[in-house]
Amino acid sequence: MDILNSLKATDTVDLAPPQYCHIFVEIGAMYESIEGMKKLIRLSRKAGVDGVKIQTFQAAKLALPGAEFELSDGRIISQYDFFKKYEISKKNHRILFDYAKKQNILLFSTPSHVDDVDFLEELGTPLYKTGSDDLTNYPFLKYIGKMGKPVILSTGMSTIAEIEEAVKTIIQTGNKQITLMQCTTSYPSKPEHANLNVMQTLKKAFGFPVGYSDHIPGIFPSVLAASMGASIIEKHITLDRNLQRPDHEVSIEPDELENLVKQVRMIPKLQGSSVKTVSPDEERWRINARKSLVSAKRIKAGGIFSHDNIKIMRPGTGIHPRHIEFIIGKPATREIPANQLILKDMF
Repeated sequence: MDILNSLKATDTVDLAPPQYCHIFVEIGAMYESIEGMKKLIRLSRKAGVDGVKIQTFQAAKLALPGAEFELSDGRIISQYDFFKKYEISKKNHRILFDYAKKQNILLFSTPSHVDDVDFLEELGTPLYKTGSDDLTNYPFLKYIGKMGKPVILSTGMSTIAEIEEAVKTIIQTGNKQITLMQCTTSYPSKPEHANLNVMQTLKKAFGFPVGYSDHIPGIFPSVLAASMGASIIEKHITLDRNLQRPDHEVSIEPDELENLVKQVRMIPKLQGSSVKTVSPDEERWRINARKSLVSAKRIKAGGIFSHDNIKIMRPGTGIHPRHIEFIIGKPATREIPANQLILKDMF
C-alpha cells in the first residue's frame, strides 16, 4: 500500500494493512531551524518513511509557570521555559505542511490543546497522534475523536484500566480508527523497560492495531517491534546527535534512518509463507548439494557390497542413500574403481 502517493492532506489512512508496518519519524518541536526541519522532511522522504510528525503546542496553554522537569542528569528546568523555547509558530506550521505536500510525504502532529486540534484541522492533518501525557485527558481525547480521523494513542505511564477508559472515550465519539502504541515515557528508556510483548496484550485486550514508540538508542528495538506485529513504529530523528537538541539521546541520524527502513521493509520478505516449499534458487542445490552412494574402495567383480566399501558423498546424481540397505549384501556385476558413483547396473 503506497500511502505516500495516494494520500492528500484531507485523506485518512489505513494504519493496519496486512504485513505492513508504517514507519513514522518524530522531528518533534523546533529542534532545528526551520530549514533544518525541512531538511529532515526531505531526508525522511528519501529514506522511504511513511510519514513525519511534529508537535503542536503553545507553552502558555500547556504548562503552568513553576512546573518543572527533572532531567536524567539531575538538573531541574522550567517546563514553561522549555516548551516556550521549542514551540513551533503557526507560520512555521504552515510552512512545514506546505513543504511536506511538495515533497509528497505525509505530515501530521501531536496536539496538546483543543485549540491545537482546531488549527491542525485548518491545515488538513490526516490523522492525530496523542502523547502519553494526555492518555488520561479524556475530555481532550473526546474532542480529537470527534474529528473522525485515525488516532495513534501512546500508552506510556498508563495502566490497562486507564487505556480502557481512553479507548472507550474515543469509541463513544463513533471513531474506531485507533492504534495503540506501547511506549515507555523515559528519554532514553532502558531495554528492560520496553516490554514489547505488551503490544500483543493490548491487541488481545482491545482488538485494535498496535505499534511501538521507540525511546531506546539505536534501531534494533524498532526492527524487533516490527517483526513482532507492530503496524506502526515511531522513532525520533535528528540531523546530528552532537547538536544535543531535545531527545538527541533517543534520536537516530539520517543514515541510521535509511538502515532502519531497509530492515523493517525486509521483515515481510523474511517472514514469507507458512507453507514449506522448495524455492526456485534451491532447485539446483537439490542435486548438487545432496548425496549419493559411492564406492569407498575398489570393488572386484562379484565382490559383495558392504558398509566397508560404500560411502555417502555429494553430488546427488547417483543412487539415493535411502537405498543403501537394499544394496548391502549384493554382488557387484563388474569391477568398480574407488570413488565412483554406484549405478543401477553395478549390482
